[in-house]
Amino acid sequence: MKNKNTDVNVSAEALGFQIRESYKSARTNISYSILKKGCKKIAFTSSSKGEGKTVTAMNVASAFAQQVDTKVLVVECDLRRPRVHSALKITPSPGITNYLNDECTYYDIIKETSINNLYAVCYGAIPPNPSELLASDAMADFIKMIEKDYDCIIFDTPPVGVVIDAVPIIKASDGVVIVAEDNVTTYPELNKTIDTVKRSNAKILGIIVNKVKLGASRKIKKYKGYGGYTYGY
Repeated sequence: MKNKNTDVNVSAEALGFQIRESYKSARTNISYSILKKGCKKIAFTSSSKGEGKTVTAMNVASAFAQQVDTKVLVVECDLRRPRVHSALKITPSPGITNYLNDECTYYDIIKETSINNLYAVCYGAIPPNPSELLASDAMADFIKMIEKDYDCIIFDTPPVGVVIDAVPIIKASDGVVIVAEDNVTTYPELNKTIDTVKRSNAKILGIIVNKVKLGASRKIKKYKGYGGYTYGY
């Protein structure tokens, strides 16, 4: 059987040594923030689109998958603007919407990726009712099912500053990572995102500041207690 690529190779930006180490650092910080046995469920969100949320989530997932005996699943939950399939270069269907509509089986939607121990569930089809699907009993049952088979689950959710679709997934997660873009995301936007997550009674694991210039050492210090993992490209 041909060996799969074990490098973090989701994006060109992740090829630099400093950035790979930053992803590993984020992985370590997240792991220490979720002190529990069994599957760790982590939701990634942002304030608005285009802040690098999906790329960040995929590369952190890849960093988790590089650990020994760690089986990782990425689940596409941004059903309005899905990007997981393009980031991982896999086909989008059948996917989560097909499964939730009883169009296929659980095993039909689990896809292997080019990275060892990393699997993905893509969107399938753009639904007219993403909020209802993510809040459905079928989705809750699906999450209970997959957490039995994986050591870590990464949910790529919609920006909570734009739509409320992510709230049910955030509530079902062990913690939330907020992605912000350096010199683009504003403090008012972050305040709104943090307030939304807090109202969901979810644990904020940290804020990853995206697109920081190499050599910069910038953290979001205003939000003490929420972390401030940074990396740049």
